[in-house]
Amino acid sequence: MTTNFLSKPQQVALQQALINSKLLNGYTINSDNTPSAEQQIYSHIAVTLYRFNLQKIKWSSFFKTAISIASNECQWLSSELARCQQDYKTQPNDSVILEQSAFFSGIFSEELSYIDALLGTAA
Repeated sequence: MTTNFLSKPQQVALQQALINSKLLNGYTINSDNTPSAEQQIYSHIAVTLYRFNLQKIKWSSFFKTAISIASNECQWLSSELARCQQDYKTQPNDSVILEQSAFFSGIFSEELSYIDALLGTAA
């Protein structure tokens, strides 16, 4: 597996999110590290972003899902998602979509890299 900068609880949260999303089957988590609620939210959104990138699903669906995930526990991320959703609604063109894709891929770069590595070795 490649080097990553995620803590053990962040890795556990991502593994749990991948198992819950059925992207990772037959995998057992062997760790005493319990992720925080925020780490679980980040992981859930990262897996959602990964799935949307795989399936080329519309950004409007991603925003709706991600905002509902983040709304109670991670206010700054929820606000940023809502801002991007509004930008998308105002001007849903390729340049806005590319900008937002780059933005979220940047925020979740470590998580997405870890997912790629984990799924690459699990497949």
